Amino acid sequence: MSKLAAGKKLGVACLGITHPHTSGRVKAIQRRQDAVMLGAWDTSPLLNPFVDALGLQARSKEEILADENVHVVLVHSKSEKMADLTIEALEAGKAVLCEKPAGRSAADAKRIMDVVERTGGLVQVGYCWRFAPSVDAMQSAIQSGRLGKIVQVRAHGGCSHNEAATSHMTQPGDIGGAVFVIGCHLVDRILLHFGVPKSVNARITKFPNFHGAESREDAAGAVLNYEDKVVVLDFMSWDVLPWTESWDITAYGTEGIMSSRSLPASYKIYDAGKGAHPEGWTEWQETSFPEIWATKKTEYSPELAEIGNPVYFDREANAFFDAFHQGTPSVVPASQAFNISRVIEAMFASSKLAGAEVFID
Repeated sequence: MSKLAAGKKLGVACLGITHPHTSGRVKAIQRRQDAVMLGAWDTSPLLNPFVDALGLQARSKEEILADENVHVVLVHSKSEKMADLTIEALEAGKAVLCEKPAGRSAADAKRIMDVVERTGGLVQVGYCWRFAPSVDAMQSAIQSGRLGKIVQVRAHGGCSHNEAATSHMTQPGDIGGAVFVIGCHLVDRILLHFGVPKSVNARITKFPNFHGAESREDAAGAVLNYEDKVVVLDFMSWDVLPWTESWDITAYGTEGIMSSRSLPASYKIYDAGKGAHPEGWTEWQETSFPEIWATKKTEYSPELAEIGNPVYFDREANAFFDAFHQGTPSVVPASQAFNISRVIEAMFASSKLAGAEVFID
């Protein structure tokens, strides 16, 4: 049940504004008729240009947490503060939408999990790229058995706009660079569709004489081992495409094959003709978006281009608000962030062992 009186708007405030997704999520809230932004806090000097540009009030963290009219906190800090700020907000009785990866490590995500369990609070982690019709279509095809027995999956992702060389991708204490900060989106989708693997074999490489110390990894490959299937994941830190056009997950089953891409959303599915669907290929693509994903750098986002395309943040906000008002489980809970970080930690551990198998407890 909603905590709000009938007709009252949901109050939302930011704790942390330095993540490049912050303006996109704030604008998603500002487009809604049932919510209102009630300020933002950060210790960064970027706070003042941010609030000026978005029409917000700069407030202290203590003031936001004590404000009974603030029901939701958007945590968009650097990774080292995500867990602490999320926990502070939960302790203050706020619901939280925390930008992924929800901390620097699986240990950070576990801390959030423990507080969610103790307080009964709502946390949704900002894996916004899963909010695409093509992702829903793939999940439906898998769960319905349309593809038959899936025994192999190939998954590719990449980091574009040369973001792998930015400080955002090289935060001290993070599990890794682009493979962690952006690659976590790919692992999120794998776990959404197939669950947590039992073990991992991986190689994560930084090539000599290619990029300097400003970046961490150039390419990664991993085999995620399940009891009944093999998922092969690969990632490139220097994707030439500006959106996520190269991102693809393809599932190979005994009755069909399906490829799914999230932005622009599209899928392609082959049916063997043994079930309700005729033999052959079906292709679908969402209407092309009028705005590109990453637009331009700004005074409040000087290193990374802010997000221009609103569609994921609007869909994500709908899911979050539904969980808040209806009391239903979070669609992307802290446990998902925990498992994603566990898988990525296992990948890095395996790579340090020259690709040896690392089991996930």
